[in-house]
Amino acid sequence: MQLWYNQLMTKTQTQILTLIATLPLEERRELVEHMYDANMFGASFYDRMTPEQRTELEESIAQADRGEVVPSDQVFNQLAQKLGFSRA
Repeated sequence: MQLWYNQLMTKTQTQILTLIATLPLEERRELVEHMYDANMFGASFYDRMTPEQRTELEESIAQADRGEVVPSDQVFNQLAQKLGFSRA
């Protein structure tokens, strides 16, 4: 079986992914969930954030929770205008 990832990975990695691809979808999902729960993927995106980035993210979430938001159409219109695009 020729897979897209075999040129980017070691032979062992390719063999592992080829074997996983033979599993039924539900078993693949369970395997990924187990690997995630066991922290086999390394640090999460949140774990890699700096304390300042976490603080900014948490404040942004709190603002959204309080309803302090801007309608998406307004944001996209402003962005389109800034970049010289038309949103027609």
